[in-house]
Amino acid sequence: MTQDISRIKIAVVGAHLSGQPLNFQLLEEEGVLLKTCKTQAIYRLYALTNGTIPKPGLIRQLDGEPGYGIEVEIWDLPPAGFGRFVNQIPSPLGIGTIVLEDGETVKGFICESFAIQQADEISELGGWRPYLNQ
Repeated sequence: MTQDISRIKIAVVGAHLSGQPLNFQLLEEEGVLLKTCKTQAIYRLYALTNGTIPKPGLIRQLDGEPGYGIEVEIWDLPPAGFGRFVNQIPSPLGIGTIVLEDGETVKGFICESFAIQQADEISELGGWRPYLNQ
């Protein structure tokens, strides 16, 4: 069976959310917001505040370690736009596979573990917006 790749779903968790400073990057690439949902409760979220634009870092826990469901937005991009979008992502962020609360897997933002050594954990808040609003 051939997978339809006419559009690619991507989960965003922070500065690319609707109304946030980097959301324009998705819109410039013909991104379409599909839904807001949560990840499975297997992630932890950290505030990475040492850059010019504060961003969260999402890290998947090892099997059996406690985690949280974190709010994400699911966007839909054309393949060329996805490639251009991903090319703009700076370290320590990257794209990996995110597991949503309903079991669906999509591409999405993940964080390299070295970046959380000096970051504040904000997992209990459930997402980036509650962190910004506190």
